[in-house]
Amino acid sequence: MIHFFSALGTDAIFDILKQSSDPTAIYTGEDLRIQFANDAMLKIWNQDESIRGRKLEEVFPELNEKSYLDILRNTWHSGKECEIQNIPLSTELNGNKITLYYDFKYKPVADKAGKIYCILHTASNVTERQQVWELLRNRETELNIANHDLSSLNHDFQTSNEELTAVNKEYIEMNRNLDHANKEIYFLSDQLRKDNSDLLSGKIENESNISELTLQNEELNSKNNQLKHLNDTISLLNEKLTTSEMSFRDLITQSPVAMMLLKGEDYVVTMVNVAMLELLGKDATIIGKPLFKEFPELRGQKAADMLEDTYKNGIKHSDDASPVIFKKDGQPKQGFFNFSYTPYIENGIITGVIDMAIDVTAHAEAIMHLEENIKEKVELENNLRESEQRLRSILETMAEGVGVIDASGQMVYANPMAQQILGLKETEIKTRTYDDPQWQNLRIDGTPLPSEEHPMSIMMKTQKPLTDHEIAVQPPNGDRIYLSINAAPMFDQNGVLTGGIGTFMDVTERRLIAQSKDDFISIASHELRTPVTALKASLQMLQKRGMNLTEQTKIKLIDQSVESLNKLTTLMNDLLDTSRLEHGQLKIDKKPFTISELFKECLANFAQQTDRKITFEGDLYQKIVADSQQIGQVMVNLINNAIKYAPDSDIVIKANMLDDKEMMISVKDNGPGIPKEKLSRLFERYYRTDYQGQKFSGLGLGLFICADIIKNHSGSIGVESEVGHGSTFWFTLPV
Repeated sequence: MIHFFSALGTDAIFDILKQSSDPTAIYTGEDLRIQFANDAMLKIWNQDESIRGRKLEEVFPELNEKSYLDILRNTWHSGKECEIQNIPLSTELNGNKITLYYDFKYKPVADKAGKIYCILHTASNVTERQQVWELLRNRETELNIANHDLSSLNHDFQTSNEELTAVNKEYIEMNRNLDHANKEIYFLSDQLRKDNSDLLSGKIENESNISELTLQNEELNSKNNQLKHLNDTISLLNEKLTTSEMSFRDLITQSPVAMMLLKGEDYVVTMVNVAMLELLGKDATIIGKPLFKEFPELRGQKAADMLEDTYKNGIKHSDDASPVIFKKDGQPKQGFFNFSYTPYIENGIITGVIDMAIDVTAHAEAIMHLEENIKEKVELENNLRESEQRLRSILETMAEGVGVIDASGQMVYANPMAQQILGLKETEIKTRTYDDPQWQNLRIDGTPLPSEEHPMSIMMKTQKPLTDHEIAVQPPNGDRIYLSINAAPMFDQNGVLTGGIGTFMDVTERRLIAQSKDDFISIASHELRTPVTALKASLQMLQKRGMNLTEQTKIKLIDQSVESLNKLTTLMNDLLDTSRLEHGQLKIDKKPFTISELFKECLANFAQQTDRKITFEGDLYQKIVADSQQIGQVMVNLINNAIKYAPDSDIVIKANMLDDKEMMISVKDNGPGIPKEKLSRLFERYYRTDYQGQKFSGLGLGLFICADIIKNHSGSIGVESEVGHGSTFWFTLPV
């Protein structure tokens, strides 16, 4: 709850956010002075409360070197929010120095005119995220090293293939030379046999034949030397070929990376190392078997398609974190692999594919898990932000006041309605406790309210909710107000009381209406008793002594009785009219009539009651459409009030057209006038004013009824008065 209230306004943040676990600070002015930093932020900074009011660059001079101050000043001038991520900060935990990482957000806050008055600085602990990213980077580095090793192995394989191809070419050429030499040796040997045969038979006996034979022997020795050289070369090439094949096989079997050689269109497993066997979940019995016969489920997968393309078209392929599904221990499992396919070439022809792979399933799943966590966190933050916004909107638009106190009773939050009801700004409210003597809290009867009887005190003591508890509050410069308070305790996660929340509403009007009804009953009883008592007395006099009374006395008693009955009739009519108004039963019967007709009827009512001079002026012959009886009732009431409250004044009644559609009728007297503070209440139900401390009879309903009649005629009613200069009551009507 406290965390939420911190978002409601700059003034509320200082005390509410102090208890928040979210690091928060507030800067003001272009020189970026630290106006507020809660305990969480001070802990990050390794500072205390003494930094409040100081410039940011004085407290942290190292920020100039990192250009943070330039960023903050730009935020102040531009009004644009900015965020700095992964800020490392050193702190101590259990005596050990550790590094934590934070994301800093700087949000400018503007008033309604758009002027920036502060920067809100919040921090989020992202150490866990940073650790995950560092883990991923380390694993990525390991993968890069492994990929580099694979590339080196590929290069070695390619070099070995090229050397084998060159050796094969030399071997073929040597075989051709050897074959040619054998043919020459065979020819020379045959020729030698013939020459020897001729010598033995004695056919050649001269010197020239001996010389020729010697020459031929020398040539034969030369050919034998050539043959020996060729045989030596062939032996060397065969030795090289055997050594290359053994090196290639050792390279595969001893490699830490999973490797195998697949040959032919059936992709027969020709060579495979232990790492690859472990990866595939197989043993050495797969050597000599077609790959897709052992793993038929690979058909149609991306990895198999790349393998076939490498063999058929000689195109190298590689992929990172590629998903592959194959059966392991009889169950289909999905893994993620970094792999590469290199064509295997013999005598210039692709005869197979070298497959190298690294299992990165754990890394890939960690990344996916991280992405899911980030997505969930973003959704959670969005939901939280939306919830806070909804709650903030509810609080700011509530018809009830809301106040929050901490465990010591200090006010820490007041919503706009609370400020409106109490007539104070939030900064003023927050300087007080709920039972501060400045409130002047009272009981309903007006006596001082002890602190222990305050509803918030009762709630804090019992730690239980309290509902609809009424108290009175007397502002220093205003009318007394009455509040209905609901109070509820707030606890932390350990069940410890941390404060309370109170909701309250202004029930002054309800209380005044109840009081007015009580006053009305008292007034009505008094007002009705007076004419009834007078009427009863007159009738009893006539009843008991009627035969002995003079004619003049009888007439006087009868006149008194009639006057009392008229007062009773007036009081009852007011009560009936009020009841009809409340129930919407006061019907309007509009008919056309002239103002002069209305004035004549009003004058007839007062001809026998007063000798006061009543003057009618203005547009007397203007015709209007209205309920003449109800408008006449308004006129009579206004004239009667003028006679009652201005006994020594003449009365002037005017009717003036304001425009083509509206007329104003006013009743003016030159009496004592009405104080300004009472003018606004004259048309309230049951309200009665006085004249120089003297109370007048009546129920306080006359002007209330007049106002409602004029309102039902779509007109307006009002009064203008100044003490010592008389009063003018007026109303308007559409013509």
